[in-house]
Amino acid sequence: MGTIFKLKNRGRAVLSENDQRRVIPIPANAMVTLVGEDIDVDAFVKIRYEGKVLLMLSEDLRSTGELWGKSA
Repeated sequence: MGTIFKLKNRGRAVLSENDQRRVIPIPANAMVTLVGEDIDVDAFVKIRYEGKVLLMLSEDLRSTGELWGKSA
């Protein structure tokens, strides 16, 4: 179960695969699910977007994300 956020503005997250990292743009109005870490404590949190788990700055999610609900 995770917390769902709707981004009010464009955002960015980091995808880490096979020891490589790349920045993934996330458009405004996209829905992301917080799946790991504490948004109020940790610098980065794990989110799920389009089926991938990404790292996003907690501050970015706090400032651009609108709380939407909980996933089942």
